[in-house]
Amino acid sequence: MKPALICFAFILLVGLIGCNREHDTIVNAPRTESASSVAGWTDVSTSGIALRFPTDWKLIDLTREDFEQGLDNVFGSDPKFAEARSQAGAAAQQGMMKLLAFETATLGSGFATNGNVVIVDEPGQETLEQVAEANLGEIAPLVTNGTQPKLEYVSLQSGRSALIRSEITPPNPSVPVLVSLVYLDVKGSKVVAVTFTAPRTDETHIRTIADQVMDAFRFVD
Repeated sequence: MKPALICFAFILLVGLIGCNREHDTIVNAPRTESASSVAGWTDVSTSGIALRFPTDWKLIDLTREDFEQGLDNVFGSDPKFAEARSQAGAAAQQGMMKLLAFETATLGSGFATNGNVVIVDEPGQETLEQVAEANLGEIAPLVTNGTQPKLEYVSLQSGRSALIRSEITPPNPSVPVLVSLVYLDVKGSKVVAVTFTAPRTDETHIRTIADQVMDAFRFVD
């Protein structure tokens, strides 16, 4: 299991993200968007998967400059997150991030509720359980003191998925305590991580959104 996958559970970007076309993009996977059969939602396909997002969420193309600035805003120079930051940079260069979306209503609020998709090809074709346990171990050192990440297995329309819930306290005092929900899915050599992050006080809200996004999740190739 490549540890670079893990760090994307903690790509927690703050405020409005710009789309500066003069810089290299990180989220550069082609995608299609169409009106969903569910009112108020948009169906999205990219990189061999399909899901949906609320129509008031904004899907963006993130630049490398935006990415680094977002990590600075949340993590600063805290050594606790040094390894995760290094992995994030390496993973970004390899193009593992395929989609990034923000809840429009939270932009400019101090922390923008967001979701992202990361896809990794694993030649060894590991099981869902192996992938989940590897993620769990990598996330554990990064969570809020006194808490532990929680792993459970959930049934989706597409089949069985692993869900890891964790809390993180950013060193930046202007950023609230955050909750992260990471859904892990495996098909052959393809490992998909769909992550949702929001202030802990909004956990009920982000869980409702995540449930509906993942209800539409499926592999399309």
